[in-house]
Amino acid sequence: MTERKPVAIRARPEMPELADIVGTGFAIDRGPFFDRLRDYLDAEAQAGTLDFRSADGQEQPASAVAEQFLGMICGQLLWPQLVRTDFVPPDPTDTAIVDEAVALMLTRYRTGS
Repeated sequence: MTERKPVAIRARPEMPELADIVGTGFAIDRGPFFDRLRDYLDAEAQAGTLDFRSADGQEQPASAVAEQFLGMICGQLLWPQLVRTDFVPPDPTDTAIVDEAVALMLTRYRTGS
């Protein structure tokens, strides 16, 4: 198995750190990466830029939102590599999957702040 380089992620003006976290995260152990992502999302919620409420208005912890975010990315990058023999991973410089995950997160959780 060949070693993969971290995906190069373009910083989005809306949340530049989120894209940076994702870009470095897949190259390291999930534990510290997940903690960093959760802490970042929690800080954004504390700052009032994100509001993690479920569809029925219940508050969600940043850890649940971090799992949702990672699920969007892993569902398209990680799992197909494990279960499909014909899967061809995208070019490491293609940021479309992560860009879409960030856009969906912002659409769902961004506040007016």
